Amino acid sequence: MESLQTAWFYAVWAVGSYLVGSLVFGDLICRMKGIDIRSLGTGNPGTANVWRQVGPKYGAAVFVLDIAKGIVATLPLWFIDMPTWFITVAMVSLLTGLFFPIFFGFKGNTGMAAMFGATAGLLPLGVAIAVPIAIGKFMITRNVGWSGGVFFATAWLAGGLLHWDAWAVGAAILGSGLVFGRTIVQYKWMRGGSARATPAPPETTTDANI
Repeated sequence: MESLQTAWFYAVWAVGSYLVGSLVFGDLICRMKGIDIRSLGTGNPGTANVWRQVGPKYGAAVFVLDIAKGIVATLPLWFIDMPTWFITVAMVSLLTGLFFPIFFGFKGNTGMAAMFGATAGLLPLGVAIAVPIAIGKFMITRNVGWSGGVFFATAWLAGGLLHWDAWAVGAAILGSGLVFGRTIVQYKWMRGGSARATPAPPETTTDANI
């Protein structure tokens, strides 16, 4: 009976993580303002494009909400001492929802901000160290792509040393690899698609990253 309850928990949490990932907040916030964010800038419904095309407060809201999605999907599992393999399943389910959201015709975004949050469920102490370093990097460069890379690398290294969990480090690397892979594919697709109203400035080429 207990194993059956555990199986149900796993199944419900995995599906729930996918559905949480399917909530594309960039689309939702812009639609409330009557704006089709996919027709503006780079067309990505992520933080940077919303920030530039709609306004900083709306971009910041998307950023915070996307990070929260990742935290909700994975961090509670760490607190209740669930196995790393299942936290990885929750992370992958979340990213699948981000990339292919059921609520938005399976057209999602790149998921970097959500992966920031999801990493907290795998390497929470590493994330605590990585956050101020990544913020400092962003303040210097104003480039979210590079800052995100610094965040992930720091979280892997610090988290690996503090948690001593190679599987968690591997899962975090897998998730960020999926995000960067999706970024490359989606950005190439956007470049090859129809012209947007406002091209992204080269010095802040971050929309494809968040």
